[in-house]
Amino acid sequence: MNDRVSITSEIGKLEKIILHSPGFEVEEMTPRSASQVLYNDIIPLPVIAEDHNELKQILTKVAKVFEVEQLLSDVLANELIKHEFVDTIVRLMPHMKYRELELKDTPAKKLAQQIIIGIKEKKDTLTKFLSDNIFDLPPLPNLYFMRDSGIVVNSRVITGSMANQVRIMEAIIAKFIFNTHPQFKSDGFIFDGTIEGHPEEVTIEGGDLLVLKDDIIAIGISERTTTSAVDIICNRLAEQFEKPITVFAVVLPKERATIHLDMIFTMVDIDGCVIYQPYVTGKNILPVVEIKVDKKGKKQFNHMDNLLTGLKANGLHLNPILCGGNDPLHQEREQWLSGTNFFAFAPGKFIGYDCNIRTLEEISKAGYEVLNAMDVINGKKAIDDYKKCVIGIYGAELARGGGGVRCMTMPVFRQEVKW
Repeated sequence: MNDRVSITSEIGKLEKIILHSPGFEVEEMTPRSASQVLYNDIIPLPVIAEDHNELKQILTKVAKVFEVEQLLSDVLANELIKHEFVDTIVRLMPHMKYRELELKDTPAKKLAQQIIIGIKEKKDTLTKFLSDNIFDLPPLPNLYFMRDSGIVVNSRVITGSMANQVRIMEAIIAKFIFNTHPQFKSDGFIFDGTIEGHPEEVTIEGGDLLVLKDDIIAIGISERTTTSAVDIICNRLAEQFEKPITVFAVVLPKERATIHLDMIFTMVDIDGCVIYQPYVTGKNILPVVEIKVDKKGKKQFNHMDNLLTGLKANGLHLNPILCGGNDPLHQEREQWLSGTNFFAFAPGKFIGYDCNIRTLEEISKAGYEVLNAMDVINGKKAIDDYKKCVIGIYGAELARGGGGVRCMTMPVFRQEVKW
């Protein structure tokens, strides 16, 4: 199997992908603490675990699927790497200094588990005993949204500079997997958020970065991704790939429904995308800036009428499918439930939530067969029998976590698309 990383599009045939099956870390939330870990509400683990497993079973049919906990355990089995991993935790979370030796002595598999489900605070002083704080290292209930912490761009990697401190551990995990695991060799890091990020000025998360072609990238400017981060990445892309790059910066409203660009736009085919029409081509069109970066890093900025117009001017003609159809009420409702957030595993073959009924109806009208996940899993329907299809997984509870199928996937190798 190929031991490299390579992502030159959002739609190329998938070969390798990283997932995290949600576990006990999700149950460490209470209604009072949910907002601290970026949730609107608590969610039931048995339900989301079953729904997420549908996604995993489908992806296993088309690609090699890696689980992040196993990958972390693999790399921590090397004592030198484990010590460096703990040193990084202590550097970014100085309060963990008093547990440094303990963590370094913990076996790799157990340490990987503890990092994900959380490490409880030792109540060994009166101050700690009387404190309401539960964890020294909080659990990672957002980890199943794998997209944000690590992004492969062509043959290189960006590790997220997370906008919220509660997610910094996810970026550390991604860094060590991409830096040390033999299955994910790259040409280096474009940007390492665990070193270069700054929570006030320089943040970027994977939900905001879409590799549309090897030389065209769309990035959302959002509550999670800053203009400063985009400036840095534009400079690095031109410098490291030694070719002109076009970046489209889409300025998103800073609201819960649009935390990332992939909540209003995803590409699903060579000539197709799913959009939230009010913000992309409708009455509330968001500002879009085209950034042309030459091989020497010189930048030229131009305002675009909208994202699709800008892409068309650069040779990428995408026919939009409307999330929720033409009805503003259903557009808003289904966008809230990640109705634009699809993940393509091949050109014209993609996965989303089946609760977004009207969006699926629009996809069907556009010529795609709508398949039920369990029919695919049980062999009643074969993916290869269809030239174009969308697979609907149960996702109403997963959506309450704040993301869709693209959010839950970290693709690391796709075949090149023949444009």
